[in-house]
Amino acid sequence: MATCGLWPTKRGIVAVVADDDGVAAGPARTGACTAEACWALLDRVEALHGLDCRFVITDEALAADRRLGQVAARRGTHVLVVSSVLVDGLRVLTGSARAPPKRLALLLARLPLCGPLVGQLQPLRLQLDLL
Repeated sequence: MATCGLWPTKRGIVAVVADDDGVAAGPARTGACTAEACWALLDRVEALHGLDCRFVITDEALAADRRLGQVAARRGTHVLVVSSVLVDGLRVLTGSARAPPKRLALLLARLPLCGPLVGQLQPLRLQLDLL
């Protein structure tokens, strides 16, 4: 099953998909930080890599901008959330502290492949706004 790491930038969101072996499956995709752009980005990734594609994002990114989480919840997309503290530690260990967003998104996409870290990935539980 393909997994897509989502990394926020000043210009939007970078999405990189990893296959079952952790290899980047195609070029990185980017989208703006609007609800429509988030929807389109998830649409493109799912069209290319299947509806069962999982998405991984940090808790800090979700807290900073709720739109992606809301769009994912509306779509029924499988989103896994990881602690930004854990990701920061991994960035230091892998020498990725100043890595480009594409590389960081790939790091997130590979997390479900790392057995000891799977327990650190929590399914997104976001309630849709009723008003």
